[in-house]
Amino acid sequence: MFRLSSSTAVMWRLRPLAASMRSKSSSSSPSSPSLKQKALKAMLNSANPTNVNGADVVNKSTKEATKLSSPPAFVLEPKKEETSVPKEQESIEQPNTPKLSKQPEILSPQQQQQSQPQSPPLPSFFNSPALHEFAPKIVVVGVGGAGNNAINNMIAKELHGVDFLALNTDAQHLSTALTDQRLQMGVELTRGLGAGANPDAGRMAAEESRDQIRERLDGTHMVFITSGMGGGTGTGASPVVAEICQELGILTVGVVTMPFTFEGTHRRRLALEGLDRLETVVDTLITIPNQNLFRLAGPKTTFVDAFRMADDVLLGGVKSITDLMTAPGLINLDFADVQAVMVGMGNALLGTGVSSSKVTNGDDDDEECDRAVEAAKLALDNPLLGSEWDIATAKGMLVNITGGPDMTLFEVDRAAQCVTEQVKDASANIIFGSAFDERLEGSIRVSVVATGIESHDSVAAAAAANPEPVKASRSRFF
Repeated sequence: MFRLSSSTAVMWRLRPLAASMRSKSSSSSPSSPSLKQKALKAMLNSANPTNVNGADVVNKSTKEATKLSSPPAFVLEPKKEETSVPKEQESIEQPNTPKLSKQPEILSPQQQQQSQPQSPPLPSFFNSPALHEFAPKIVVVGVGGAGNNAINNMIAKELHGVDFLALNTDAQHLSTALTDQRLQMGVELTRGLGAGANPDAGRMAAEESRDQIRERLDGTHMVFITSGMGGGTGTGASPVVAEICQELGILTVGVVTMPFTFEGTHRRRLALEGLDRLETVVDTLITIPNQNLFRLAGPKTTFVDAFRMADDVLLGGVKSITDLMTAPGLINLDFADVQAVMVGMGNALLGTGVSSSKVTNGDDDDEECDRAVEAAKLALDNPLLGSEWDIATAKGMLVNITGGPDMTLFEVDRAAQCVTEQVKDASANIIFGSAFDERLEGSIRVSVVATGIESHDSVAAAAAANPEPVKASRSRFF
C-alpha cells in the first residue's frame, strides 16, 4: 500500500465537509464567501506550511479544493501531451538518417508517350484548316435507275476517295441507294412516280430541282455523271446536271451506257438524242454500249450478271481516273494533270489490263517483259468499249502503271512505250504515272485514259473529203 503524506490525509478527512459546502455554496451568491469556506482555506494553509506566499498558496489551495470531489489518483507521472510537428519540418531530412531508395514508378504506354519530349509545334500554316482543301473533292452522281445501280456497285466494291450523290424521280428506287446523299427530283411534277421513260419529264424534273442540285455540288472539283441512256430520268436529267457543273466550273466527265439492240429502235433513238445533248455540256464523255457485253458473256450468263458486268465497266472507268489522283505513287499524277488532259476533250476511251505472266530471262526484249506488254495490250483492247474508236487520234492520254515490289524499270519502260506508240499525233499531251502496290506482287496493271479521240468512220470520212495529193513522179522517158 501507498503511504499518504500528512497533507493528503487531511484532505481525505475533509472530503465529506467539502462536498456539503459546495452544495450550499451553489445556492448562495459566489461573491460573498461563507465562514465555513474561510475556515476551510485556513485549514488548508495550515496543512501546507511551506507554501506561505500569498499567490501560490491561494492558487494551490484552490486546485486542491477542486480535486476533493473525486478520489485521489495514484499516478506517479502525468501523461505527456503529444506535440504536432509542422509539415514543413517533416520534409527536412534529419542528419545521419539513411535515405531510402525510391522504387521506380511503372508508367502505361500512354503516360510514357506523354512524358516524352514533344517536338516543337508546326507553323500556323500547317495547322490551318485550309490545308485540307488542297485535296480535290470528287463526286460520282448517279442519275436515274441505272445510275443509282452503278453507284451502289461502286460502294459495294469499296471505291475510295470519292463521294456519292443519287438523283432520281422514282422515290421507291431512290430509297435503295446505299449512299446517304440522295435527292428526289421533280417532287411537284412526278410525285415520286418516275419519269415514265420520257426524257422531257426527266429534264423538267431536274430543272425543278436545279437549285438543290447546285447546292449539293457546290465546292466540288470533279464530277462523274453516270447514267443509262434511253430511259426517262437518265436521258433527260443528265444534261441538266452537267450544265450545273459547267456553271460551277467543275471538271465534268460523263460515263454512260447505251441500250441493247433488242430494246428497240425507239429507245436507241432516244439514247442517241440524249447522248448528243450530253456531249455538248461535259468535258469528257465515255460511252459503253451494252451490246458489247455479248463479247464477254457466254450462253449461261444470266441477265443480272450481264448488267453487273456493265456496272463493273463503269466502276473501272471511274476508278482508273480517281486512282491517278488519290493513290500515292512513285511518279504522282495530281488533279491538275487530269484536268489538263480531260478539259474540253470530248469523247474518251479508257481501259485497264492486268497480267501476271511469268517473266522470262531470254535475250529478246519482248520476252523479258511479256507481262508488261500483255497488260498494256489488254488496256488498249477493251472489248466492252467497242472498236469504233481510233486511239491513234487521241489528243491527250493518261497512263498509269502499277506493280508489286518485283516490277522492274525495264518493264515500266516497255509498257509505257507499248501504249504511247499507238498515238500518231506528235503534239498529244501524254502524262505518265507509276505506283507500287504490294497486293500486285507478281502482276502488273496498266490503266489508260485516251481523250479527244475520233471514230473510225469520222476518220474515213475526213480522209475521203480531203484526199492526199498524189505525188508526181518523173517520167522515165524524160
